[in-house]
Amino acid sequence: MTKEKILTKRFVFSASSVAALREKYADQSTTEDLPRHPTRIEALSALIWSRFVAVTHGMADPKKIYTILHAVNLRTRMDPPLPENSFGNIIWFAITRPCIDGMKEGKRHALVNQMREAIEKIDGDYIKKLPEGIKHLNFLKERAERVTKGEIESFRFTSFCRFPVYEADFGWGKPKWVGSGSLPFKNLVIFIDSSGTNGGIEAWINLVEEDMDKFQGDEELLSFVSPT
Repeated sequence: MTKEKILTKRFVFSASSVAALREKYADQSTTEDLPRHPTRIEALSALIWSRFVAVTHGMADPKKIYTILHAVNLRTRMDPPLPENSFGNIIWFAITRPCIDGMKEGKRHALVNQMREAIEKIDGDYIKKLPEGIKHLNFLKERAERVTKGEIESFRFTSFCRFPVYEADFGWGKPKWVGSGSLPFKNLVIFIDSSGTNGGIEAWINLVEEDMDKFQGDEELLSFVSPT
């Protein structure tokens, strides 16, 4: 939460734009253990974060700590896994400290690789250690204090993609379109499948008003965004 004025804007990425982004952030030096193309969420996260930093800071400030957080669904990662319909916020956050080189031409895949590695660390063994995590809670408290002081620039992503939100029927039919409400959280992005499940994704982005004014006018970002 913040006392600053937060604006929420919806950016729509068509299936073809998402495919182009996956190609843009592909790792050309792939091995069998490392998929060549990023996922839809990895590619969009890389684009949104890198353009945010570029338009609000010029380029990443080497004196500032940047972090990218992805909400990770723990249901399928637990041992044994929880049922798919288990109720509640059963999530944890994968924290990436992005390398500045990940913003340079020809090295964009480095950022994707970092995010993927952070997410993959949250496996069954990691989850089993969470009840012992008082040290981690202290770390989160310290981190929150540093964010408040402006020492850390944090960006958070969460995804509702592949959740069956378009199958929900409360008695008056399935929804034609699902969106997100305005949330007063700085630097928060919510991904939702576009209506029709055609492979497109909507990004609901919450930024401070001044940052949003710069972000929504970025030409590189807009080259991938569909008009709404």
